[in-house]
Amino acid sequence: MADAADTDVSVVVTGLVRDVDLFTRSLDCLTGIKQIKEIILATWEKEAAENAATLATLAHRFDLKVVAVPEPPQWSGNLLSQMLSLYVGANHAACGNILKTRTVVFIEPDALKYFFASDRAISLLGNMTAGTPVFGNKVCVWGVESTSPFYMHDLFFFASKPDMLKLVNMDVRYDCLYNMTKEKVHIRRFIHPFIHEFPILEKFLHVAHVLGATIEFPNEYRYAVLEKMLGEELYVLILALYYRLVDVYFSNDWGQDRVFEWKDVPDQVAFTPGGTLKDAYFAHPGYKALLAKGDVLFRSVAASDFADDELGQRFAKANAELDGLADLRTAGLDHDFNGFIQRALGCGQEALDVVRQSYAEDGVSPAD
Repeated sequence: MADAADTDVSVVVTGLVRDVDLFTRSLDCLTGIKQIKEIILATWEKEAAENAATLATLAHRFDLKVVAVPEPPQWSGNLLSQMLSLYVGANHAACGNILKTRTVVFIEPDALKYFFASDRAISLLGNMTAGTPVFGNKVCVWGVESTSPFYMHDLFFFASKPDMLKLVNMDVRYDCLYNMTKEKVHIRRFIHPFIHEFPILEKFLHVAHVLGATIEFPNEYRYAVLEKMLGEELYVLILALYYRLVDVYFSNDWGQDRVFEWKDVPDQVAFTPGGTLKDAYFAHPGYKALLAKGDVLFRSVAASDFADDELGQRFAKANAELDGLADLRTAGLDHDFNGFIQRALGCGQEALDVVRQSYAEDGVSPAD
């Protein structure tokens, strides 16, 4: 039982201190929560030196611990900086649980208290017990994308210290093997602990970019390719597996609608048990990412609690296949993945053709 009601928490804050007022407000809030025993700012030596007076004031007022190391070389999306700063901060944390956040985010105190007091115990499914549990307790996140496996928001998340360190991933394969554009910054953090236990997830990384759930792709492409991919048996199976893993190992429920303040809080998609999955995926054509609200979607799909329409029947078939496995780690491995890759790339090309045709009819170029 991972009852965190009396759990000690270290807060690791990453990022440059650009908005002192917002950061001060966050520190004032965090120091008022009883479970939080220390706050660590993991930053760079140059940053610490340039803001020495400000950081000294914050350290005195809030007992802020500043850990400064040399700034690393730049990787795409500041990825190495993000991973290294968390690694350094987490290794200086004295508590058994860590809240990772950023200087530019203000998390509502009631949302934090809700999560700190929640039961994060993991209950493995019957055909998940053969492998080593991926995490010791549930990892608490906000913003879980429903169509791109393990594309989760990483502004802030909460985990035990051993689990948090598993979310530091500087494996270069993501830069050399997978054409994931900006998605890799998020996906590589959360998927990496799973790819050895569930090999089909590593295979899927080779085509994850086709989904186009980032700003590099117009929405017309994003939804045209999603519709085609949902006709692929293996894609639906991978989504069904992903939903089970999210349901078991993560929680996206913060107990309230207003969870945090940031420059650009994304919209979320609500799902009602028994509802249609088509609505969950296509009712918001203006959304780039389909971030599920709470845990309802993942729990409902894992329990086959959705409408019995054409798409629902595909997921029901996928669930039946997963249920029939003696070891869930073998999911998808008897499918023709090479054929799936070719079809997935074809889905992407067909979706591009749809976009080009749409823009051509409007008399503009997609680049416009």
